[in-house]
Amino acid sequence: SKSAFSVTKMGQLLQRPESTSGTSSSMSPFVLHWAELPLWNAWSQLPDYVAGSHNSLPEGDDASTLPFDTNVPPFDRANGMSASEYYKNNPDSCSHRNAVARYASSKEITSIIDAMQHSSFLNESILDGKAIVDVGGGYGDLMYAVKRSMPTIGECYCLDLPDVIEDALSTPNDNNEQEQIMPNLVPGNMFDPSTIPPCDLIVTKHVLCDFSDEDVIRALQSFHKALSKEGKVVIMDAVLPNGNDLNGKWNAAVSFDVMLMLTGRRGERSRLEWSNLAEEAGFVLEDVLPTSSVTV
Repeated sequence: SKSAFSVTKMGQLLQRPESTSGTSSSMSPFVLHWAELPLWNAWSQLPDYVAGSHNSLPEGDDASTLPFDTNVPPFDRANGMSASEYYKNNPDSCSHRNAVARYASSKEITSIIDAMQHSSFLNESILDGKAIVDVGGGYGDLMYAVKRSMPTIGECYCLDLPDVIEDALSTPNDNNEQEQIMPNLVPGNMFDPSTIPPCDLIVTKHVLCDFSDEDVIRALQSFHKALSKEGKVVIMDAVLPNGNDLNGKWNAAVSFDVMLMLTGRRGERSRLEWSNLAEEAGFVLEDVLPTSSVTV
């Protein structure tokens, strides 16, 4: 007798993109990234990191007599180097991580556009003719998608560090339609308002979550100076529930926050935390908009 086997629908999600005609639905980068040994081992260091202690001492040594920075992230503890250093020196691992980021970003942008279109203060009629700046926008993918879905909005800018913009400008683009509605790419620094184009709306995605409260206030104050009188800031990060709202339930934003914690990124904030920071910087938090993505 002969047996025949085929890949199930679940199994198809784990096929590498090159074996599925380039489909973007492959989840293989997530498995290759999150199950890779350096990141996997970081989980074992998480309890000590949260507790502000460490257990990686040579046998017989006393923790009280050896200098150790308890703020060292779990990834660094497990691998003896930072995540940025590891991925810089391991291109295959870096490609898996970048593939995860690209996949997540494409889903985020779709959910962001949908939320904006259904919002009472971020829809196309409200933003008609308004200038928008995406701070930390990389190659301008978000602003391209916004402009394409809301063609009546005004000038769109993508501001990022000079080396990022230089790399973006040097990347060839053979799509004439895309080229026509691509945002203006601007080198700058979010802490320097003179580098931010005058605008009516500033958006920033997965940027402020990497900075301390003090730096976030500095950035928001910088945004305030660049904005028009009635200008607004939209922060596109996952919002944590306030402590009492969890009641022991699993929360996707909290899980995402723990993943950021593994590699030493600052992490997400709750509505109350964002409200306090906004007030410190001269803003008032108006609303928190739900999206179909757990990461924004």
